[in-house]
Amino acid sequence: MKKKLFCSSLIFWTVILALAAWPAATPHADLLCRVLSMAFLYAVMAMAWNLTALSGLISLGHAAYFGLGAYGAALMDQYGFAHIAWTLTAAALSAGVYGALCAAVFRSLRGATFALVSLAAVEIPKVIADNWESVTFGSLGLVGVAPLPVLRVAGLTLDFASNLFAQYYALLGVLLAGIWVHRKAIHSRWGWALRAIREDEQAAGVLGVPVHALRWSAMTLSAVITGLCGGLYAHVHGFVEPPLVFSAHLSAMPLVLSILGGRFRWYGPALGALFLYPLDQLVLHPVMPAGHAAIYGLVIVAAVLFFPRGLGSWKK
Repeated sequence: MKKKLFCSSLIFWTVILALAAWPAATPHADLLCRVLSMAFLYAVMAMAWNLTALSGLISLGHAAYFGLGAYGAALMDQYGFAHIAWTLTAAALSAGVYGALCAAVFRSLRGATFALVSLAAVEIPKVIADNWESVTFGSLGLVGVAPLPVLRVAGLTLDFASNLFAQYYALLGVLLAGIWVHRKAIHSRWGWALRAIREDEQAAGVLGVPVHALRWSAMTLSAVITGLCGGLYAHVHGFVEPPLVFSAHLSAMPLVLSILGGRFRWYGPALGALFLYPLDQLVLHPVMPAGHAAIYGLVIVAAVLFFPRGLGSWKK
């Protein structure tokens, strides 16, 4: 078993090294660069989702945190606080506060009830963004969000706005930071306590595990990280609008990516994102624009049937 885990993690790091090296070999692959950059961002979102799932709660509402992060960053930019330190702080705070509030309000909910209520929670910020036109411009959205800044270090200039490959490496760095946080979290005492809650909440409580406090912290941290992903999305794309950042697709995506890759492995959610998102955008959608969603579904079903614990588990 340990040998299998070592092999699968070694393969994952080999994939990461290949992703870091390939731009030098293919400097003009702009489409692939854009798709992989977004795959990195969605991988971090999937790992954030997995922190909530670690305690046994299956969320369908992460689009709320992503959208609030995107709008938090975009509004700060629109009102004159365009520095990325301000915009990403606003993204993290707006999503984190909403996540903490949801964690407090939904503390007694479990299972399918929690999933459905978390899905409904997406509609609250979406309706506000759609109708508070004096601030959010309603369905028109916010456009002209400042791109990622130019970074100058030791005489080297990295223009993340105009250079796709500089942006690619910036988001690859975000992915590596997300992997580090995810791995540290799930292997810490905090992570093992969340696992204990997932397996038997009552027994964990009897043994002195603060069930509600730990679940609250997991949901809040998950919301903060997802909000940061939303803020980066706003800077990368330059605009936000309610149908894009509060979509049901965004709520389902981290769940699918995490389960497909293997949510019980530190590299699982990232592996799912790096496999499925490029497959959909570069292969399925161009080849079958009308029916790619059906093939996408079949790929997920086949993966779950043959790898029930995710692609990262390497065993049936």
